[in-house]
Amino acid sequence: MVARVTTYHADEPSDRLLEAFQDTIGPLQQVDGFSHAYFLVDADTGKAVSMTIWESEDAMSASEAGGEQRRRERTEASGAAVESVDHYEVGLIAVAPGVRPAGRRPEPVEEPGEEMVA
Repeated sequence: MVARVTTYHADEPSDRLLEAFQDTIGPLQQVDGFSHAYFLVDADTGKAVSMTIWESEDAMSASEAGGEQRRRERTEASGAAVESVDHYEVGLIAVAPGVRPAGRRPEPVEEPGEEMVA
């Protein structure tokens, strides 16, 4: 898994940027290889971060043009500016006991007498 992390700064209230993030979720969910995303805002400083998680480097690379479009839509709708866009490999995921990590798809399970089901 890999991540694209974008930082934003807005002089406007953070609710406008959060609304802009919300508006791009549907199209983002349709992108091949997309796993999940986090949208973080700090209302006191005007800083925000989007982190999109991808199944592979190839999927993230293929989504780059769409990612640029979504960033443009967010900044135009909110008055925010993109400060940086960085890429990372997800090295570790930590969750509480009994909690399934976000974005993990269930492993196929073979039931006795049935074909594989997902």
